Amino acid sequence: MFALSCYHVPTSFRARLFTMNVIRSLIRPVFLKSFGSIALFLLFSLTLLPMHAFSEADRLKIFPEQVAIDDIIHIPTGEKVQFLHLQSFLDCVHVIYVGEIHANKASHQVQLKVLKACYEKFGNTITVGMEMFTRLYQPFLDQWVTGEIDEQKFLEEIKWDKEWGYDYLLYKDIFDFVREKKIPLLALNAPKDVVRMVSKKGLKNLSEDEKKLLPEIDTSDYFHRVYLERAVREHVDHSAGLERYNDVQCLWEEHMAQTVATYLSSWEGKDKKVLVFAGNGHIIYDFGIPKRVFRRNFLPYYTIYPAEFQGNKPTSDQNLFLPDIPLEPADFVWVIPPQTTQEKRIYLGVQIQKTSDNKLIIESLTPESPAQKAGFQTGDAILSIDGKMVKSVMELVHYLQTKQFGDTCTVVIERNGNTISCEVTLFEIKHP
Repeated sequence: MFALSCYHVPTSFRARLFTMNVIRSLIRPVFLKSFGSIALFLLFSLTLLPMHAFSEADRLKIFPEQVAIDDIIHIPTGEKVQFLHLQSFLDCVHVIYVGEIHANKASHQVQLKVLKACYEKFGNTITVGMEMFTRLYQPFLDQWVTGEIDEQKFLEEIKWDKEWGYDYLLYKDIFDFVREKKIPLLALNAPKDVVRMVSKKGLKNLSEDEKKLLPEIDTSDYFHRVYLERAVREHVDHSAGLERYNDVQCLWEEHMAQTVATYLSSWEGKDKKVLVFAGNGHIIYDFGIPKRVFRRNFLPYYTIYPAEFQGNKPTSDQNLFLPDIPLEPADFVWVIPPQTTQEKRIYLGVQIQKTSDNKLIIESLTPESPAQKAGFQTGDAILSIDGKMVKSVMELVHYLQTKQFGDTCTVVIERNGNTISCEVTLFEIKHP
């Protein structure tokens, strides 16, 4: 049994409770005075109430007048809280949702900070569930955590660039930490073939055998549909397209919710806390993954939403306080800076081809690049960098991004059967 102050009540329930209280206060005068004109006016007002109870400007007033990067705001009260205070909230919940903006490094740093705090506080009773993996790859997540495969093998087996596509370095610190501490990783998402099936046919047109492949799916949430309609308004211009998009989105979220709920009810997940790392769109307003997990097990949870702010307001992409969705966007909003338009990447300035015997052969060199100035030649094979053996182009690129312009690396190459050690100074390549 949890104390009431520790138990999370879904935001959709809080919105309904608010509306019922307002309705009760408005209906009372009608019964007392029985004026038909008043009744008509109130009934008209109640029709508009759900969509206009909170204007965007009014709801933004809940925020402090001044916010700074890494401020954490408790949405129900509008109060800033210290990270230490946030941690005290997590004692009495089973699921902690931490959103992300996939390409924004700051949001992943928020996830890592929450992960480290939870490990320090709860030790080996935590598990991390991640959106970007389908259940097919669960064995490789297990092997990564136990140290059975190295990073290169891990990336190859999970087909990171093909399946997810975002820069691995954005997530690397999280993966390194769970491996170091042996924290279980949980693949949450639906199989790609099932997603394609629903995307092609829609839920209503599936056969009985095809429906058996799916979890229980609820597509009826009104505000969820409003949110999706706004998100795809420029891309979907008819109801059939929106319906199909809603089907796929609900499939993703129901499958992730089912995976979390099943794990928590299993012998392995009993008494565990699950940190769910997923895109902001899957946790905002609770109607994505959180509501669907709650429907299955009624276990308490909290949501932490990393939001990009420009000055003292969220950027236009955040949709934190949509006027037509009178729900709280999250329990906590964590202020992060907007994603930079393009971070400068560090390159050697070589085009590389991996041969059948796993050698990285330089096919061409960029003029006036670090590699050319260090004396590299076409046909050279790159063996290692700073003592670290490199077995793929991806591994070399990822390592270089851990360096800074001005750093010097030692690259060992093979040329005509001879091993040569080269000192390479890294600098920004000037493109014509």
